[in-house]
Amino acid sequence: MQHQWLKWFNGYLVIILNGRRIERLINLAVQKGMQVWNITRYDDQRGKIAIRLEDFFRLKPLLKETGCRMRIMSRHGFPFFLTRVKDRYAFFGGFVLFITMLFLLSRIIWSVEVIGNEKISDYEVLQIAQKVGIEEGKFSFMLDDPDKIQVRLMEQLPEASWVGFQVKGTKAQIRIVEKVIPDSKEVLTPRHLVATKSAVIHKVFAEQGKPLVRPDDFVRKGDILVSGLIGKEDSPTAVAAKGIVEGEVWYETEVVIPLNQKQSVYVGDKHRNIYLVWGEKQLKIWGFKELPFTEYEVKEEKRVLRLREKTYPFGWKVEDLFSVEVLESKLNEAQVLEIAKKTAKDDILTKMGNGGYIKEEKVLHQKQENDKVYIKMHIVAIEDIAIEQPITLEGEGD
Repeated sequence: MQHQWLKWFNGYLVIILNGRRIERLINLAVQKGMQVWNITRYDDQRGKIAIRLEDFFRLKPLLKETGCRMRIMSRHGFPFFLTRVKDRYAFFGGFVLFITMLFLLSRIIWSVEVIGNEKISDYEVLQIAQKVGIEEGKFSFMLDDPDKIQVRLMEQLPEASWVGFQVKGTKAQIRIVEKVIPDSKEVLTPRHLVATKSAVIHKVFAEQGKPLVRPDDFVRKGDILVSGLIGKEDSPTAVAAKGIVEGEVWYETEVVIPLNQKQSVYVGDKHRNIYLVWGEKQLKIWGFKELPFTEYEVKEEKRVLRLREKTYPFGWKVEDLFSVEVLESKLNEAQVLEIAKKTAKDDILTKMGNGGYIKEEKVLHQKQENDKVYIKMHIVAIEDIAIEQPITLEGEGD
């Protein structure tokens, strides 16, 4: 192993020999103390050897003596590495400078983030942070110990029960836990629950208040579902009605489905681009060849540098462009209906929000024009139709 290391440090070449007296040439070289190894014979007049750089120049007189010729196949070792570095000193110098700048930039506090605060304003916290030495544009290694900073922030923020501080990459993060002052119990104003839309009542759950409807009742928008007036009719007590009233709601929707569908299919070719990334900027370092295809889909993967649980704002991005072929196909009737039902149901569920569901769906009308299918659907949904409405008590506003 050490012998191989010395060969690399001194430098060596792999050369191709041509001539009828190759064996004579190698024997003479060995007799004169030259180091020759990895001898390969291709045929009677061609061979290959590895030879030290310092012996390479001593080999030339022997070539004339034996009538052989040589051609350098490859160069190896430290001397040739130095030559390449000298030839590209600007590139290597720029690369070292680039890495140094990235390192320094990664040690700068670019932003100060305040989280967990509600009553204490960000401005107040940032002003105090600046007093203890936390500010944008400062090198993180110039900050005091995080524990000391935490104590100083606690002293300056009496409204906080706890203050945490840490530096995450280029961001200084101040976490606030505010002191909790018990609030008086919230007093809810009297209110009814009324219907948001016309529906057939499906289920009623009144947590507080007087239910005025039952399952299978038909209600219109604005009808009172759960009254906030309870007790005697001549002297009722006003409360805040609470509960859930599910209604069966009917929808009609029209969906347009193109018969001709386009689908992208991978065909196997791929082109890769690689970028150096710092912050929001990027520099392309790989993938300069002309793109051999026109239709493609892109898949990106970003990696950032992480050291000792810290994330730095630079890394690299790999962008793969996959060649695709766009194929056209025509839907049959069953496929059209399946897509139409899914599209219609998704649209209704989006309008309903959380908690609702589709009970049934039915196609009312279907027609085809200009390679498009128009489908009219009837959908029955179950959803919460109750909304709060304040009660105006007699005598208010006088």
